Amino acid sequence: MDKYTNKKLFYAGLFLIILFILVGIIIINSSKNTTPLGYNFPTPEEVVQHYFITWNNKDYANMYSTFSDGFKRIEPTAKDLATFRKYAESQGIKAIKIININEKSNDGKTASVDYSVEFTLKNNEKRKFKDTFTLKFRSGDIIQGWKLIHPYGENIDES
Repeated sequence: MDKYTNKKLFYAGLFLIILFILVGIIIINSSKNTTPLGYNFPTPEEVVQHYFITWNNKDYANMYSTFSDGFKRIEPTAKDLATFRKYAESQGIKAIKIININEKSNDGKTASVDYSVEFTLKNNEKRKFKDTFTLKFRSGDIIQGWKLIHPYGENIDES
């Protein structure tokens, strides 16, 4: 009877160890299937929307953050935040109303976003404007994510 009891205890212990390992594997795998706690970068459409909202709110630091670092290096009016702020304020735009923002293409590296806005100038004149922004996903920029490479002027960040 002693041998039978020892075998029974051995198999019961082995069963518990295997059960413990299986439960651990299930817990680990189920935690991998949940959404990671990492940061989800704004979409190209959201970046363009953010650009116009921050411009309208005179939040030039956040507006400036939508530009690629390459654009900041090649555009004299965007060389630093103070210079950019002065340039933005000189445009004579009192308010911006977003009419439409629509992502036209996106291959994961480069995106095109069509937009139309209405500018209210300081003299209360309203001007509608529409165009397309090109954005690139920048993982090497100080602030990573989708960035405007040609928000204004003649310079284009082709890096």
